[in-house]
Amino acid sequence: MNRLISINEASKQLGVSISTLRRWDKSGMLVAQRTPKGHRRYDKY
Repeated sequence: MNRLISINEASKQLGVSISTLRRWDKSGMLVAQRTPKGHRRYDKY
């Protein structure tokens, strides 16, 4: 089972915008894993 979800799915589950997730990632508040092509993926847990 894949525990990583896309930025779109994460934004829906957390109830925040995609730009907020990007800002949190940039500040280090919430760390995203990156795919080889640079897409952000978030752990469900």
